[in-house]
Amino acid sequence: MSLINPTSVPQLAARYPRDASRLRHQLAAEPLLAYPALAQAARDLPRQHVERRVHDAGNGEAFRLLDDDAHPADSIAAGGVASQWIMLRYIEQLPAYRALLEGLLHELAPVIGPATGPVCDIKGFVFISAPGTHTPFHFDAEYNILFQIAGDKVFAVYPPAPPFIDLAKRESYHRAGENMLDWQPDYAAKGDQHLLAPGDALFVPYAAPHWVRAGDAPSISLSVTWQSRQTRSVADALTLNPLLRRFGLRAYDPQVSADAPWLRAAASRVGQRMGLL
Repeated sequence: MSLINPTSVPQLAARYPRDASRLRHQLAAEPLLAYPALAQAARDLPRQHVERRVHDAGNGEAFRLLDDDAHPADSIAAGGVASQWIMLRYIEQLPAYRALLEGLLHELAPVIGPATGPVCDIKGFVFISAPGTHTPFHFDAEYNILFQIAGDKVFAVYPPAPPFIDLAKRESYHRAGENMLDWQPDYAAKGDQHLLAPGDALFVPYAAPHWVRAGDAPSISLSVTWQSRQTRSVADALTLNPLLRRFGLRAYDPQVSADAPWLRAAASRVGQRMGLL
C-alpha cells in the first residue's frame, strides 16, 4: 500500500521545488508514529537529540529550551504533552524510522529526481506539541515535507526572499546554525496559511520562512528533509562569502544568481579543509 496518496504525486510535480504543495498520506495509523513508539524512540536517541522548548513563544521571540531534568520520554509515554514542544531530532539514526523515511521519498522519486536530482542527507524529525503551541518565524535550509499525524496545526509559508529573509540571515545559518527570523506585524497577512489535519502533508520549499501554530489538541507531526547537489553547493558558496568580502570580491547571493555556484562551492570546500573558513 502506498504511504502517499497517488493523486498527490502529480500535484507535487506541478509545484516542486519552488512552491509549497499539499499532499495526502496514510501515516496517521503508523505504529512508529504513535505515542508508545515515540516514547521509546526518545529513549533510544542520544539525549542531545531530544529537545524540549517553550510552547508559547511569539514570532520574533526566542524559542527557548526548557532546561529542567525531566526526560521528554515520560511526557510522550503519558499520551500527550502539556505546556511544551518536544522534538525528536535525526530519527533516521533508528533503523525502523530510517526505512520509513526512505520509503516515503522513494514514492516521490519520480518528482524529486527529474527536478533536483538524487536526494542527499535524508533527515527526520518528529514534533510533539502541546495544544496551542506556536513555533516562531524561522527557516530551514533544506527541502521539507511535513506530515500531520495527530491533532491539527496552521502552517504559514512565506517566499524565501526579502523582506522575510535576506543574505545576512542565510549566511548566519550556515556559519552558526541560527535560523530564527525577525518579525514585522504586517507579515501576518502575507503568508500562505495551510490548515493541516491528520492525513495532510505540506511540501515546504528550500529556505522558505514559516511559522506554525498547533490547534486545540496535542499535535504529532513528522518532518522529512533532504538536500540536493545544488543546495549543498549553495550552502558551501554562502560559507565562502565572508572571505570574499575580506578581499573586496562580490559575495554570492542565491536570490540574485539562479546559477548553481559550483566553482564558489568548490573553493569553499578547499577553504574549509585549509581552516580558512
